[in-house]
Amino acid sequence: MPAGNLPRRSLPQASHDDDLDSTLGDDTGSEADYCSVTDSVYDFPVENGRTYHARERERMELVNDAINLIFEGKPFFAPVRNPHKIVDMGTGTGAWAIDVGDQFPEAHVVGIDLSPIQPKWVAPNVEFRVDDIDQPWAFSRSISLIHSRLMSGHSIRNWPSYFRKCYAHLSPGGWVEAQEVTLTPRCASSGPFLSDSYILEWHKIFHHGMRRAGYDLNVSADDIAAAMEDAGFINVHVQRKIMPLGPWCPERHLREAGRLVSESLNHGIGGISVAVFTRILGWQVIDLELFLRNVRREIRSRSLHAFWPFCVIYGQKPQ
Repeated sequence: MPAGNLPRRSLPQASHDDDLDSTLGDDTGSEADYCSVTDSVYDFPVENGRTYHARERERMELVNDAINLIFEGKPFFAPVRNPHKIVDMGTGTGAWAIDVGDQFPEAHVVGIDLSPIQPKWVAPNVEFRVDDIDQPWAFSRSISLIHSRLMSGHSIRNWPSYFRKCYAHLSPGGWVEAQEVTLTPRCASSGPFLSDSYILEWHKIFHHGMRRAGYDLNVSADDIAAAMEDAGFINVHVQRKIMPLGPWCPERHLREAGRLVSESLNHGIGGISVAVFTRILGWQVIDLELFLRNVRREIRSRSLHAFWPFCVIYGQKPQ
């Protein structure tokens, strides 16, 4: 049955049974390096009254600020020396590319995304291109660093294929880095989630819907590292961190990061959920809103010390 014809649910009930588990051109930037952009690219899709990509920008900016705090201002961890060309895959709002362009004014920084939501006025060494990373790449084969963030399972569904492309387009000695969250919440010192946790329920239903649509969000950092090594990269490292879901951490920078993540979820979880819950799983919009009201209430709870595992995986192309 096509996703658009799924039967509507009258109640936001989700089973805990097994059903949930079954289911870059040359460095001069010639026009040949750009994919053609049609007017339709700028027509942001609308889902149940929400304008996508445009509304998502606000949430993405909060998450970017939170990650800057988690990483204590470090944009990447690969030991890149004197980079001359840096590519940011899935650049989103372009914040990372702009920051890196400021830090490395001698480098040419290119941000790639399907949606043209980046600012038009940026530093001369920064540019943005509309492109699909699943299609053949029209980049030069002399890149110093290829970076991606929060792409696993949805934007990058095939890590082995992605890393083979990265390997082919990096300079000898160049680096690839992936910064990824494992979208399975965990609790810190306060103990496990309650069995009736709305946050856990949301994750189970969201994963179920994404699997039905053909997306697997359960890719681990070790899986990504293994795919990187299989593609031929050496000096592969994994740095493990956390992304707090609220302001509970004793460290000041993580506490502020958790506040921003909580704010982004409170404001953005509706946009994240609506297509999966209504179009793929057949929920009524009113039922989704009632369910998300409870999820938001739990996210705001100061007694919940929850986080997502957050890892940085990077590796080097041999000289």
